[in-house]
Amino acid sequence: MSWGLFALTLLVVYVLQTAVVGLFDLPWVDLFLVLALAYGLTVPVHDARIGAWIIGFVQDLGAADALGIHAFALGLTGLLVTALRAMVNVNLWWVRLLVAFPAAWAGAALYLLHLHLWANAPFESWWALLASSVWTAFVAALAAVIVTAYPRIITGRRRRVHLLARR
Repeated sequence: MSWGLFALTLLVVYVLQTAVVGLFDLPWVDLFLVLALAYGLTVPVHDARIGAWIIGFVQDLGAADALGIHAFALGLTGLLVTALRAMVNVNLWWVRLLVAFPAAWAGAALYLLHLHLWANAPFESWWALLASSVWTAFVAALAAVIVTAYPRIITGRRRRVHLLARR
């Protein structure tokens, strides 16, 4: 993995998340989560796990929350997405969605649970917290699937794929 390209992508995502998404008030769009999922689905396992933690740490540096919660949540997301992708063949878009959604949901739910329990963020009920985390995870997983499918659409390269990975 090219760490220079990773740093440049992270900088672009940081600017987009803080300026553009914050301007339009879209609380369910988390571009850092999308980036962690996209790297978790495409780069080698160790790079993806370290990269997800670094993405969370950079998000922590720009947030007013407790230092480390984003790094922990996105690190967990990176760990889960790399563990799940090792079990299946992620060349199919719907398999990538099935791999990315539970990992994204774990990270989003952990962060929103932190906000509710320790940062006194108001949620109407536990169902509202659950629905918010599911919606954030679905949007992030779908965006990650679209981002990871884009190079395949442009090049037109398709390989014969099997549902179960042969390892």
